[in-house]
Amino acid sequence: MKKILKTGAIVLTVIVVLLSALLITANIFLNKIQRADDFSTIPAEEEFFETDENVKGEELNPEEVTWEEQQGLGDESLINILLVGQDRRPGQGRQRSDTMILCSFNPETNALSMISFLRDLYVQIPGYSDNRLNAAYVFGGFPLLKQSLYVNFGVTVDGCAEVDFDGFREIIDTVGGVDIKLTVDEAKIVGGSATAGLCHLDGEQALTYVRIRYLDSDFGRTNRQRKVILSVIEKMRGKSPSDLLAIVNAVLPLITTDMSNSQIMQYSLKYAPALKGLKVSTHYVPASGCYRNAMIRGMAVLVPDLAKIRTALKEEYLPLS
Repeated sequence: MKKILKTGAIVLTVIVVLLSALLITANIFLNKIQRADDFSTIPAEEEFFETDENVKGEELNPEEVTWEEQQGLGDESLINILLVGQDRRPGQGRQRSDTMILCSFNPETNALSMISFLRDLYVQIPGYSDNRLNAAYVFGGFPLLKQSLYVNFGVTVDGCAEVDFDGFREIIDTVGGVDIKLTVDEAKIVGGSATAGLCHLDGEQALTYVRIRYLDSDFGRTNRQRKVILSVIEKMRGKSPSDLLAIVNAVLPLITTDMSNSQIMQYSLKYAPALKGLKVSTHYVPASGCYRNAMIRGMAVLVPDLAKIRTALKEEYLPLS
């Protein structure tokens, strides 16, 4: 009996040592990621509005837009990570969030929903006047953007991951480029060797592609963004564990997040096994019939029907079941 107990104690000790070594290694690995350290806020009296010139539309006074108090959507069982892309050039501080894509994952069903929230949505921003959704990020960073999504749409964001233009370009090159079906007009804008049909785009071309807006609208632009992310997911499905590790190692320094190492490890343990069998759907907010165009404070905005949008989120977009 003593021999059995001694052997068990040795095995347990070895397991503890191995787990400790793994945790230390994982933390060293994850410490390569950039941490969001700019939690500064712009004083409410210094808020501003990005106006649009030579744009016509229904003129509304801010007082004409009223909001009903909303409740949370009950999405606590999901892992909701917000992907943020900001239009920041070298030497600039925090800018408006050019891209906001909610990646909502259900660990029980292996379902992932990618939901784009358009930047021109006219919303409530806690502590400030109503404004475009992308203003929340420049006014108060990740915390205020997460609050704004909850107050308006009832979505609970567990963590954010942000990249700028340079980071996006490098990420696409690191995964080996993406394969995207281009239209004739898109191919002309992307340039280089791009032609209509299925094309392989490098980081620079992919960045040009996802930034196309005036060819159609912000709806088309966000659709292109989701196509690129889908292409990246498809490429990652076929990678070996060693290749995935190498890619992640190269990509981590390009990302800024507000998530802790323990959070990332927890989410990774749930995400990683699901990658090959992941069921992905894509959506955008606001959908047709869920908003109206208007000019408010000189801004061309999308005034959302929050009740309709929240119903769509709960019954169709979020992978709640």
